[in-house]
Amino acid sequence: MKKIFLLDDEVQVREGIKNSINWKNEGFVYCGDASDGEIALPLVEKYQPDIVITDIKMPFMDGLEFSRILREKMPTVKIIILSGHDEFEYAREAMRIQITEYCLKPINANELLKILHKVSHQIDQEVLAQNKLTELQNLAKQSKSNTQDAFLNDLCQGIYSPSEAINKANHLGIDIVSSYYYILIIEAKEAFEIDSMDWITDQYTCLHFKQTPKEIVFIMKGESKSRLEHEARLLREKILAIRERNIESPLIFGFGKVQSRIQGIAVSFLEAEEEKNYHKIIHKHKQIDNDKEISANHEVFLSNRNELLEFLKNGDCDSITDFSKRYTLFLQEANNSAPFFIYYSLLDFTITIKQYIKETGMENSKLLQEINNIEMRAGWIREYSEVDGYITEMLQTVLKSAIQASGTYSPVIHKAMEYIQTQFHDTQLSLQTIASRVNVSPSYFSHMFSQETGQTLVEYITNIRMEHAKRLLKSTNEKTYEIAQKVGYNDSHYFCNLFKKLTGMTTREFKIRG
Repeated sequence: MKKIFLLDDEVQVREGIKNSINWKNEGFVYCGDASDGEIALPLVEKYQPDIVITDIKMPFMDGLEFSRILREKMPTVKIIILSGHDEFEYAREAMRIQITEYCLKPINANELLKILHKVSHQIDQEVLAQNKLTELQNLAKQSKSNTQDAFLNDLCQGIYSPSEAINKANHLGIDIVSSYYYILIIEAKEAFEIDSMDWITDQYTCLHFKQTPKEIVFIMKGESKSRLEHEARLLREKILAIRERNIESPLIFGFGKVQSRIQGIAVSFLEAEEEKNYHKIIHKHKQIDNDKEISANHEVFLSNRNELLEFLKNGDCDSITDFSKRYTLFLQEANNSAPFFIYYSLLDFTITIKQYIKETGMENSKLLQEINNIEMRAGWIREYSEVDGYITEMLQTVLKSAIQASGTYSPVIHKAMEYIQTQFHDTQLSLQTIASRVNVSPSYFSHMFSQETGQTLVEYITNIRMEHAKRLLKSTNEKTYEIAQKVGYNDSHYFCNLFKKLTGMTTREFKIRG
C-alpha cells in the first residue's frame, strides 16, 4: 500500500481530502499532513511517503520550494501539485523540478483518486523496471565473476603459459603481473565463515576465488620475496589466532611457498593444497577419540614430550644429534612413517618447544620470529630424512638463545629466576623475599631485574603464574579459586580480573576455547 502525505495551509482542505476518501479500500495509507513545507519536511523524512500532495501557495515555505528540497532529499518520492493558479510560470517551474502531476483546484475526490492510482501504477512500473535492471546487472556481474574465478582456478592448475595468462587476465580486467606470488587456501565448516575472510583482501595485495562455497583461494602478490615471506608468517599467526578462538568450528588452511614468475603460482598452489589436506587429516583425527592409530601412539608422544622437556632443561648443543635420533626413533617404524604421523610428531614437538619458552620466561620477539620461520617448513615435510634437520635447527635455536640469555643475566638475577620458578605458588612471594634470598636490597634488585630482563619483577612473576594457570585450566577440573591459590593468589576475584586483562578471556572462556 502506498503512503500519502498532504500539504495545504487551509485546514478545511486538508480535512476534506483526508475524510473524503476511503484510503485503505483504495490501496493507500494516509500517513500525515502539514500546513506548510517547513513543518512538513521532518514529518516526511519520518514517515517516508510514496506520494506527496502539496499546494503551491503556502506561508513560510511554498509548495515549489518544498518540492525542490524534497526532490534532492528523496528523489524517488512522487509529487502531485494542487494549484489554484493556472499560470505558465508555475507550470514551467513544476516541470523543471520534475513534478509528477500538476492539477488545478478545485479537484474532487474521484478526480484525485484517478491521479493517485495513475501515479501508484507508475511507481509499480518503475519498481519492476528497477528490479529487472538490478537482476540483469547481478547476472552480468555474476557471469563476469564466474569467468574470472574460472580463469584464476585454471591459473592455479598451471593450464596457461605466462603470455596466455597475461593476455587472458588483461581481457578480464585482472591484474596478475607481479614479481612474486604465494597461495593461501582456507576451508571452513560453514560458508558464512568464508565470507568473513574479506579482511584479507582489504589488508593485502591479492586475487581470490572460491573453489567451493566453503573454500577460498588467495593468490598473494608482492615485489619482494622477503617481504612476502614475512607477510605470510604474520598472516599465518592471524589465522591461527582466529582458529584458536573458534575451536568448535576451526579453519583448515594451507600456505604455499613464495614463488617467482606466473608459473610458480601452480607450484605454490600444490604446496598449499598439500598442507591444507594434512591440517584436515589432523583435525579429523583429533575429533575421533577412539581412533586406533592416534591412541596407539599417545604414550609415545607423551614420553617424547617429557624427554624433550628434560633435554631443553639440561641438554647442550653437542648432544642435539643424538637426542634427535632418539626422539624420532618411533617414526622409522613402518606403521609410523606415514606423512601424517611425521607432521603430527613435528606439531607436538613445536608446541612443546613454545610452551617451554613461555614457562621459562625466555619468550622474546627475536626468538619467536626465528621459531616461526622454522615452523613454516613443518607443513611441507613429508619424508623422515627431513625431520632430523627440522628438529636439529629448532633445538639449536632454542639452546643458543638460552645460552645467550644465561650469559646476559647476572648470577643474582639467575638465582632469583630459579627461586621464582620453584616458589611462584607462594602467596607471600614478593620483592622483599626474593631480594633477601639473593642478598641484595629490594630497591637495588628491582632496578637490576628491570635493567637485565626488560620487564618488571611483577610482570615476570605474573607471566609465570598465568602460564601455570592456563595449564591447570586446560588439564584439570579444579575450581577457579583452587587454581588461583595454586599459582599464588589468595583473592580469586583479583586473579580472574588479572587473567582476563592479560589473555582477553575469562577463565571459563579460556577453558572452553583457549
